[in-house]
Amino acid sequence: MENTKLIKDSWGKALPISAYFEDLLTAIPLEGNPSDQYIPINQQRVKRLISRIKLTAEAESAAIQAADKTKWLILTEHWCGDSAQIVPVQAAIVAASRGRIEARVLFRDENLELMDQFLTNGGRSIPKTILLDDAFTVRGSWGPRPEEAADLVKRIKSDPAIAHTYSLELHKWYAKDRQIAIQKSIVKSLFI
Repeated sequence: MENTKLIKDSWGKALPISAYFEDLLTAIPLEGNPSDQYIPINQQRVKRLISRIKLTAEAESAAIQAADKTKWLILTEHWCGDSAQIVPVQAAIVAASRGRIEARVLFRDENLELMDQFLTNGGRSIPKTILLDDAFTVRGSWGPRPEEAADLVKRIKSDPAIAHTYSLELHKWYAKDRQIAIQKSIVKSLFI
């Protein structure tokens, strides 16, 4: 399938970011699906972040100055802890853009043909955000997490003695950072 057609088709079936949050916040984990055990904690993370996110002056300025009709197509899943930390920040930036940026969300596992065009080190890491212009031309991509967080995960996973702690340590890092690195990284990578 031609890339532009795939992108347009994907955009057309993607959920508006507000509908994605509604879907996540009302999701009921399926018994027997190990990944679904993370949904309740991600619901709490998203609720907390939506109610308290404060954008930096840099992020607010970038949002207001974004190219008109910028599109962010976000690939994720409800069980993804990074998404619970990042997508609320993206939603706040979209809101601050005063209509200049539109974000929509697709579920990765239902859209592997698209996901496989935006791999991270050969993996289907999420969230992955595809930056599109008004003509659906891919202008870049970002994700799955800010560089500092990626370095932390890489360091922890490289040590077999502590590799199992990476998720706990990553979410401690997110809490301490207060979404500042996410905003800086998004401003650097997701604007035309």
